[in-house]
Amino acid sequence: MKVLFINPWQDTKYPQPPLGLAMIAAVLEKNGYHVKVLDRLALKLTENSILREIREENPSIIGITAMTPTINSAINITRKIKEMNNDTIIVLGGPHVTLFPEETLQRVPEVDIVVRGEGEQTMLELVKTLENGEGLNSQVLGVTYREKDHVRSSPARPFISNLDSLPFPAFHLLPIAKYRPHPPYGRQLPSIPIVTSRGCPYRCIYCSKSVFGGKYRANSPMYIADEIEYLIKKFNVREITFYDDVFTLDKKRVFAICEELERRRIEIPWTCETRVNLVNEELVKKMKKAGCYMIAYGVESGDQEILNNLKKDITLEQATRAFELTHKIGLQTIAYFMIGSLGETPETIEETIKFAKKLDPDFVQFSITTPFPGTELFNLAVKEGMVSKDWNNYIYAGLRSIDYPAFETNTLNKEDLKRWNIRAYRSFYLRFHYFFKRLKKIRSFSEMKTNVKGLLVLLEMTRN
Repeated sequence: MKVLFINPWQDTKYPQPPLGLAMIAAVLEKNGYHVKVLDRLALKLTENSILREIREENPSIIGITAMTPTINSAINITRKIKEMNNDTIIVLGGPHVTLFPEETLQRVPEVDIVVRGEGEQTMLELVKTLENGEGLNSQVLGVTYREKDHVRSSPARPFISNLDSLPFPAFHLLPIAKYRPHPPYGRQLPSIPIVTSRGCPYRCIYCSKSVFGGKYRANSPMYIADEIEYLIKKFNVREITFYDDVFTLDKKRVFAICEELERRRIEIPWTCETRVNLVNEELVKKMKKAGCYMIAYGVESGDQEILNNLKKDITLEQATRAFELTHKIGLQTIAYFMIGSLGETPETIEETIKFAKKLDPDFVQFSITTPFPGTELFNLAVKEGMVSKDWNNYIYAGLRSIDYPAFETNTLNKEDLKRWNIRAYRSFYLRFHYFFKRLKKIRSFSEMKTNVKGLLVLLEMTRN
């Protein structure tokens, strides 16, 4: 039985590998199935190109991933596929349909099955069941499907406890050379993200845990070092980004990862994202020695009351200490901020801009707060009637986040948010201090290119 996976179109200039599809593909291949992945964004495939590939492959099952920003794109290609061949079984998975499985099937009759939550074991069992010609009933956990005129859901599948039991993602099915990290990531290309843990125990109201939940699970240091070695030897990967939600949640594990990279003499630059309350001097020193050159911290606001409203569970003092420490050790930093959170006013935005300058990160990202489905923030916004349900407006931070905010507050409308977002970027980046600091830190041609790319992005984002 042939299985084809599609990563649908998304409005971004910086395509990232669909690691979820690659993980599921690896599990299916390990069990003897023929699998192909079409990354429409990375390969710049037109709709007709996708349909032509499907005709040539003639898969029995097509799986499409669906985050909120890409759900309409996923639905559109689903309809085109069914017009071409109504017998093809279409399976949707991902965060959005995990949250809205029944709504998806009711709204889109062309979708046959929704996979909820982690997809590796569910998709394997689903393919085996369909191959054997068996009905779904409730024997495959974690699916929502049609049974005559009714939509049925099987019980939820338990989370995978041993992540080391999974194979590496099927990177060989992806166009590795086509992926481009958003500046300032990507000093060296090819640069590939990897995920080494799942689940986050924190309670931030803007974060959705629909797929991986709140229970923390992680790969072992040995598994991670093996995967990095594989990427270097097989694909000549020259930089790694750890995409874990909270990479340093388990400090002992991160320390052990660094020890393993050093022991094997794996010399590759890498970056990660974490929280300001989850670092200390010993750990950051160890990370730098093992190849880390930059840490991204989610700060979100320069106003403590806003942070409390977001249930961020950090203080401004912790943020200040984390940035001072990271700079002292000699690592670069990124500070992530959100504009337009609950309780936001022009005064609190000014405080955020001032705090960003005080932290003095190497790079800063200001995004308009987006209440993604599955979050407490989304439920609050729906209750107050302050949120759009046009899923095209639900995008991750980037160029279009300035133009199409999905959310507005009682004190700041969408036009206000756009103006403040542009103002924040200009106020932080267009300073002599910042330009001088960047010039002093450039040590190589690749760093120069990264900074030029970042400047071009900034100019595009802040033009009127």
